[in-house]
Amino acid sequence: MTFAYQLKNEICNNKSFRAKHKAAQAYGLMRFSKSFDKDKISLHTEHKAVADLYCFFISELIGITGSLTVTKHERRDRKKYFIVTVDDEYDRRQILNYFYSETGSLNKQILMDDSDIAAFLSGVYLACGNITNPEKGYHLEFSVADDELAKQLESLINSRGITAKLTKRRGVNICYIKESEQIEDLLTLIGATNSTLELMEVKIYKDIRNKANRLTNCETANIEKTVSAAAAQIADINLIISARGEEYLSDDLLELAKIRLENPEMSLREIGESLTKPISRSGVNHRLKRIAEIAQDIKEKGV
Repeated sequence: MTFAYQLKNEICNNKSFRAKHKAAQAYGLMRFSKSFDKDKISLHTEHKAVADLYCFFISELIGITGSLTVTKHERRDRKKYFIVTVDDEYDRRQILNYFYSETGSLNKQILMDDSDIAAFLSGVYLACGNITNPEKGYHLEFSVADDELAKQLESLINSRGITAKLTKRRGVNICYIKESEQIEDLLTLIGATNSTLELMEVKIYKDIRNKANRLTNCETANIEKTVSAAAAQIADINLIISARGEEYLSDDLLELAKIRLENPEMSLREIGESLTKPISRSGVNHRLKRIAEIAQDIKEKGV
């Protein structure tokens, strides 16, 4: 299973993230799917989980089941994909009335707060997003046919403090993010914390591997442990800051958190020595455990 496939599955399976902002995620998925107008509402996807979620939203939010058709197809390269269509004109109008704004731009009544926007962007990613395997490089993109919609998406992502840019590829708008940290921020924002963690692990391992000349098997094992631990710590810190803000952490935890974010390769001893008031390795470990507990509490309660 590819990294890109795992990412979409993770978003689809994140029920707690979706629970409070169902309409916003559904809106992102439907508005950026293949077709969304009075003549045709449809989704094309390689992911059965995405097709199932699309049908669930239409049934759950609008009460439509009878006119939904799901068909399975195969491309020339033998890859399978699914097409979901809403066949009845009256049902299509019901869906449009539920989601559309009078201005024709993105419906701000659905995107009321930061959590709504995060859920909306997760739906957009399911509809038209893709990501490169982090082993090969860092690139996340959205393919958007409509020019105005692409501009609105770029603006919305940038409003979250994440740098997105627009280009054209074979006549289709591509809204893309290239920096690894920016991609991590987006994945965290849309509730894909496991994928964020995996991406961080790959990046940290690359950084450490590039600095090392000769490694014994024992040293390699130690690096892998350091990478996994640092990535988990960074994911926890990013989650807390994204969900609650820096002020949610006490001064001592925030100082340590910033050092870890800026120095993923540092050992616990080095972090302790870098603090304004240096502490031992065990002291650093104790503070990191407190950060992990805060992050876990946020996960359980929902962002």
